[in-house]
Parts: sequence; structure tokens; C-alpha cells
Amino acid sequence: MKRVFIYVRVSTEEQAIHGLSIEAQTAALTGWAKEHECVVVGIYTDAGISARKPARNRPELQRLLRDVEEGKGELIIFTKLDRWFRNISEYYKVQEILEKHHVDWKTIQEDYDTTTASGRLKVNIMLSVAQDEADRTGERIKFVHQDKVLRGEVISGKVPFGYKIENKKMTIDPETAPIAQDIFKQYTIIRSINALRKYILEKYGRAYAHTSLRMLLTNERYIGHAHGQDDFCPALIDPEQFRLCQDLIKERGQRNLTRSDRVYLFTGLVRCAECGNKLCAHVIHNKYIYYRCTRNDKLHLCPHKKRTNERNIEKWLLENLVSSYEEYNLSLQRQAKESRQKIDTEKIKRKIEKLRDLYLNDLIDRDSYEKDYIYFRDELRKADSHEEKRLKPVDVSGLSDVLTVYSLLSRSEQKELWNRLVGHILITNNDEFFVYPVSHK
Repeated sequence: MKRVFIYVRVSTEEQAIHGLSIEAQTAALTGWAKEHECVVVGIYTDAGISARKPARNRPELQRLLRDVEEGKGELIIFTKLDRWFRNISEYYKVQEILEKHHVDWKTIQEDYDTTTASGRLKVNIMLSVAQDEADRTGERIKFVHQDKVLRGEVISGKVPFGYKIENKKMTIDPETAPIAQDIFKQYTIIRSINALRKYILEKYGRAYAHTSLRMLLTNERYIGHAHGQDDFCPALIDPEQFRLCQDLIKERGQRNLTRSDRVYLFTGLVRCAECGNKLCAHVIHNKYIYYRCTRNDKLHLCPHKKRTNERNIEKWLLENLVSSYEEYNLSLQRQAKESRQKIDTEKIKRKIEKLRDLYLNDLIDRDSYEKDYIYFRDELRKADSHEEKRLKPVDVSGLSDVLTVYSLLSRSEQKELWNRLVGHILITNNDEFFVYPVSHK
């Protein structure tokens, strides 16, 4: 019996169309396999994924290709060519893998023969037609968006704070608009986004991240400008006040860039163990560098009150990095062992084979087969997902030698070294350190 892979794909738009649903494709393909006395070794379903997407962005296609490389089957079947690809370049990337492992493909509702020059020409022509159709669809969508913009209609369902959607258009929300106006007003007075965050939290109970608040203050929709139109929506903020805010943001940004040439060794690497926030560096007496959680400092949203000296972090890493990574590697080994004991994939595969035999020999009905198959398939997916997420051990060979020359490096070089060796460091309120490798970034 020939071993076949079944590949099913639907985009979000196509899922509701009769004949393109997952169920319809799967039923047709399993029926074909039974009729031609083929053994189905796997069903691979990419739901809600466009055929224009690269192969690397289709999870089930990637799983199928891994099984192809492992020699689990000889033939891939799908209903139509456009279920496989609508992109010529991506098609040939995958075709190269199939040819290398002597795996063919077949559409059960169309007639293709890739063993002849004329057959390959036909595939090229049909892929070009499918790609052109997809391009035209994209152009139609773009035209629809442009038409909506010209009519002043919103393209998405999300609008800036202070606005709401009425009759498909952005209108001022009388409940939240005064708060948005006050945010702009207060920034021109306070001139600090961090201080403004605290003000908004205390007065309105709204918590903003620094980046989110900066994006709000620079959103041109507040002066009615969007999609290249000056009057796309009603203005909520006076243009002069908006421009003043932009000037202040730009001025403070340039000031921060030129304020100091000091190098902070662990910026972006140290995190608060209590809330996960990245710790911020600051200097005391123009000499000592500390890291603190700004969610406590500014907004009191985190119990982490401790300020951690940079020298303590540096000293701890130099003394404990190697042993910490060795313990990390041991923990990965324990996890892998526990995973193998917990999920016996070979046993599940044997059960699937037995289930298929029962179904092909008409010893169980289709409903029973599908119910049990879906269960076993999901168990295998859990195992595959675990394998994909399994982290690799850290190569600690030579790490001690690297750290012995650490003191000879400049501060910039030391910072670069830590960024290469460390993913992140969790620091507790009691100054306990937990280091994680780069794979955890």
C-alpha cells in the first residue's frame, strides 16, 4: 500500500464557502485514499492561512515537510493546486525538498503530471493564474480601503482614546474626549511622560505604559489627519497645542540621547522578578549605577522597592554564570526525560495505525474513526509542540576562559559580551539573581 500525506488548507475568507471547508476537503481526500487502497500517514491542516504565505509561516506544512524528510510517506494529496500554493517561488522551494526525498504530489480534483515538460508548464501556468488572482484580490481590497478613506470611514474597529465609531466614521466620544484633551494639556505643563503617567493614574485610574502614552501624544488623528487627509475625522486637539507636544517630545528625546556617554552594562537584560518589567538604570552621586523597577518608583504598581547596584550584578555573574548554566543544562535533561516518559509518541502512532486498519476494513464507522483520530492527532501535536519548544542546552565549554579576560575589556566590550552570553536576569526584591540564556530572549 502506498503511504500518503493529506494536506488541507483554507484561508479565513474561504472557511465558510461550501466545498472549501476543512471537513469537505478532508472527507474527499480520505475517501480518495480509501478508494485507491492508500494508507494515510498524516493529515495536515493549515486553517485560516492564505496560500500566498511563505511555507515557513504554515505550521502544518512545516510538520508535513519534516515527515517527508523522515521518509514517512511517498505521496502528498490535496484537492486542488490552489490549496497547495498560489506563489510560484514558494512552490519551487517546497518542490525541491519533495524531489530530494522522492515524494510526489497529486490533486484529486484536477489533472496534473509533473513528470513531463508539458505537465510542468501547465503547473507553472496555473500557479501564475492563481497568483494573479490573489494579486487582483489584494488590489480590490486596497481599492475598497481607499474608497472607505475618501468617504471618511474607518478601516479597522480600533480608534484613538477620546473617539468612537458611529455610522462607520470616527466621532468624538463625549465621555472620554475631555480626558484625552486634559492629557495633552497636562503634558505641555508637566513636560514629562513619566510624570504624566502618574498624573493620569491618580486622577483617572488609567494606567499607561511609557510607549503607549507617547504614541497617544503623537497620533495625528487628534488633529483630524489620517491616511494623507487633513480632514479625515473631527479634530479633538488644537493644532498649535499638538505641535507644541511634538516639539517637547522631540526636544526631550534629543536631550536624553546627548545627556551622557555613560555605558550601562545590563540595560535591557535585568528584569523585575515580581512584575516582569525591565529594570531602569539610574546614577547616584554621578558615580554609582543602580537598577530599579519604574512600576514601583513612578506608579507604585509593583512591590519591588529594592535598588540593585550594577557592581553586585557584575560580581555575581562572574562568580556564578558557569555554574548557573550547568544547572540549567541539567534541568533541561530532567525535563526531556520526564517528557519522554509522559508522552509515548510511538505508542500513539501505533494506535493511529490500528485505528486506520479498523476503518479501512469497515470494522468501525466514520464518526468513530474521526472522533478517535482527532484525539490521537491532538496528542501527537502536543508532543510535536513540546519538541519544537524544547530549549537547547548552553555550551559552557570555554565560558570560564572568556570570563577570565573580562577585566581587560572596555565597558562597551563588556556590555556586548553580556548581551551575547545572557538572555535576561531576574532580580527579586531581596536581591536574588536568576540568569537565563539567550534562547529565553
